[in-house]
Amino acid sequence: KMISCFIQSSFLDKHLNLKNGKNFFSRKFSNKNKKKFLPFKNITLNVIKNNLNSVENPNKNTDIKDKFLSWLSYNNVFIFNKSTWGRAPHQCFVSNETTDEGESCGRGLLAFKKIQQGEKLIEIPENLILSVDKDQNEKDGYDFLNEYDSLGIFLIQQFTMGDKSKWKIYFNILPREEDLNLGFRWNIHDVIFLRGSKTLNASLYLKEKIKMQFLRLEKNVFCKNRLKYPKSIFNIKQWEWALSILLSRAIFLQNLKKVSLVPYADFMNHNPFSTSYIDSKKISFSQNHEIVMYADKDYNKFDQIFTTYGQKTNLELLLLYGFILERNPFDSIELRISLSDKDFFFQEKKRFMIECEKTTEITFPIFYYKYPKELYEFLRFCITNVSDLGSSELSDFNFNDENNYEIEKIIRKLVLFSCEKSLKNYSKKISGEKILGSLNSNFLISKNQKMALKQCKCEKKIIQRLSTNL
Repeated sequence: KMISCFIQSSFLDKHLNLKNGKNFFSRKFSNKNKKKFLPFKNITLNVIKNNLNSVENPNKNTDIKDKFLSWLSYNNVFIFNKSTWGRAPHQCFVSNETTDEGESCGRGLLAFKKIQQGEKLIEIPENLILSVDKDQNEKDGYDFLNEYDSLGIFLIQQFTMGDKSKWKIYFNILPREEDLNLGFRWNIHDVIFLRGSKTLNASLYLKEKIKMQFLRLEKNVFCKNRLKYPKSIFNIKQWEWALSILLSRAIFLQNLKKVSLVPYADFMNHNPFSTSYIDSKKISFSQNHEIVMYADKDYNKFDQIFTTYGQKTNLELLLLYGFILERNPFDSIELRISLSDKDFFFQEKKRFMIECEKTTEITFPIFYYKYPKELYEFLRFCITNVSDLGSSELSDFNFNDENNYEIEKIIRKLVLFSCEKSLKNYSKKISGEKILGSLNSNFLISKNQKMALKQCKCEKKIIQRLSTNL
């Protein structure tokens, strides 16, 4: 949904400057201990500083979280873990650190007690969400703005208001600039590890798309009213931050038909096997709505509560949210097939495809456990010639027939060639399997580089399985 709208610990604290880092390492790697650390002499300070995860001050995190929970309570969000008059205790609590299958998920929601399937887990009043009114855009003459344009502008306005904003406490708990590791925000040292993957091109495309979106708004909105949209605030850096927040946290509320930021609900992490989703519901005997989610299964105490971000591939998860899942049943690669213009029947086949409301180029998703039947049907259509058709018309020919040995043999060769070509595109200089298997991988490469290698590994597994099954 988001893409379519668009197109839509460690030793060093991240806030410490380079000077502090030098002082630290000068103490640790003194001349006295120089020989002991000789194997690491080629690792520079910048590499180490960039590759180590920062240790956050736990007291600071707890203080921010407590203020946020108090703010929620003040705005009529029931989050008490003790029963009150006529209400049972809230079933969830916020944890600053959660894990799933051994991987860190950051902040998330855990079950405070046993939860049964179908129980209501969250209730957020509609007046607490960040969203925009389409009618207001029309009144202001900005009816050409889409929801992400409007919400991005509104988010920047509210963020720069500081203490005057209703959502000031909520903004304090959002990820900081350096913590937004969405794939399209990676630097060149991380992106190079995606060589051979289509994620690389998708990342560059999305980054350029966001830049073009900003330039369009700069021309049609910002530069026409600098008093309201000062350049020091509405710039490309701030716009990229706002869009990163929206891409990774905004929720499309189906019943309200709008994209919104929902405080507290956006703490929940994604699980591809979850069937719980966040949506709005009209409050009984009222014209107002509330944002709710129900448990899709039974939870034990301290289990992490998940929602679903949709049936997304690892490419989408990496670009929009900054993570991938090695056990993702919806992960796939794309195989693009097109008619050859050198085919003797090209014009006739092209007319036939137009009549079927199809193009001469079709992209097929290839999953680890399955691939579409239509892929082979289209390949048979592409390589069918006069001798295969006989006296039949294209519309009468059975492209589901698997008994033509010659055609099936050619199809197998074509797919194998495509698989081999795709595998050769991946970087040979970077041995992902060896690095990921190394005990020191967390020290030698950054988190983003490790994620890039995992993404390439998942893609290659799908390609290798396809070629093996032929």
